[in-house]
Amino acid sequence: MRLALCAVLALAANFSSAQNCSNTSTGNIPLNDLGAGSYQGFQGGLYSAGSNTPPLAHALGGLAQASEVVPRDAAGNPDPVNGRIGFISIGMSNCVQHFNSFLQIAVPDPLRNPRVTMINCAAGGQTASILVNPSAAYWGSVLQKVQQAGLTAAQVQVVWFLEADAHPTAPFPSHALTLQSEFEIIMGIIRDKYPQTRLCYSASRIYGGYSTTSLHPEPWAYEQAFSVKWMIESQIGGNPLLNYDPALGAIEAPWLGWGPYMWADGLVPRSDGLIWLCSDYQPDGTHPSIQGTQKVAQALLQFVQTDDTARTWYLARPTPVGYGTGKTTSIGTLPTAGWSGEADVGTNAFSVTLAGGVPNKAVVGLWSTNPAQLPFFGGTLWCALPLHRLPPRILDASGATSYAINLTPLMLGTTRCYSFWFRDGAHPDGTGTGLANGLQVRFFD
Repeated sequence: MRLALCAVLALAANFSSAQNCSNTSTGNIPLNDLGAGSYQGFQGGLYSAGSNTPPLAHALGGLAQASEVVPRDAAGNPDPVNGRIGFISIGMSNCVQHFNSFLQIAVPDPLRNPRVTMINCAAGGQTASILVNPSAAYWGSVLQKVQQAGLTAAQVQVVWFLEADAHPTAPFPSHALTLQSEFEIIMGIIRDKYPQTRLCYSASRIYGGYSTTSLHPEPWAYEQAFSVKWMIESQIGGNPLLNYDPALGAIEAPWLGWGPYMWADGLVPRSDGLIWLCSDYQPDGTHPSIQGTQKVAQALLQFVQTDDTARTWYLARPTPVGYGTGKTTSIGTLPTAGWSGEADVGTNAFSVTLAGGVPNKAVVGLWSTNPAQLPFFGGTLWCALPLHRLPPRILDASGATSYAINLTPLMLGTTRCYSFWFRDGAHPDGTGTGLANGLQVRFFD
């Protein structure tokens, strides 16, 4: 027994020193900190123009797709009482490990919508170059895992995606462009095999500087994020092969966004404090240790609990999401849509509110099923057509009002977008119109 224990301790000591722990930094700047700066001539930021937030139109597209993520029956029809929301992972070994840690904290999460079923469909060794083949054995294993969890393909609606290619050697940007092309093909395969998939959140690799193998070291671990960034930008730019909007043609892919970006330069703290320790890795310096997977898992949990496109379907009791900006009034106020109470169909004690309007002027509440960004009387209408009107009111002396919304069982699991249109006769643009921002509301039980 003593000899066996000594052997185990010796092996552990060898493992603990196997990583290249001296390589604590590459000097590269994380994309979210790089911003408008560049890496080898290519701009940083998670989204275009060096920004870490998506363009407004893309954000609204994500909200619209999120409104379609609802509990569904085996045939894919909305079923708020007995339906399921399938949330699966797609990717290689690191994806397996991160998502397993995520499941350990998300399954018992008291905030999670119990109708969300999470399934780890990632698999070791299944790189992007393999997944581009729709007939690859990997895709059969994904369906098998979905079915073993009691779901059908029609109930899968959200994907967490983390991929790369093994043993990269090509220089930047050649390797990253190849990976981007593979990612885009994979998005089409996901949508073909899981036609109710509305949202795909793509993650980055973690720091690869401690790697002792050629599997996926630096700088390729850092550069993988450019492939994700460029894929998302391609969708934003209107690539028809990545279209998710039925108004623009055939649907070929889910809506794409970041979720989350996890690369940091070793021991150099990112702007949010994230670092990667050598102890965050297994002996190969590439695959994360339990400690490393927990970092990603905690970040992913925070993401699904707080992101505007994710919390609507992930949370059991989601709060409304405000979006857009109201039209500044003639008296310099900013009209803002808000709420009071909870959108709980069972308690039926929920109101939408307006603050910052013009006192003592007529106002009409508006609602529709989806967000929009439509030019309207010198401002923006944040609800899609067709519109429904709430009864006209008179704003009070502070420019505020409140509409109690009668919640019925038929509203369970549905989403509405609310806004307000009021009189502002003194507005300098001559339209006589005031407009609030938008408010997306998911009704729950």
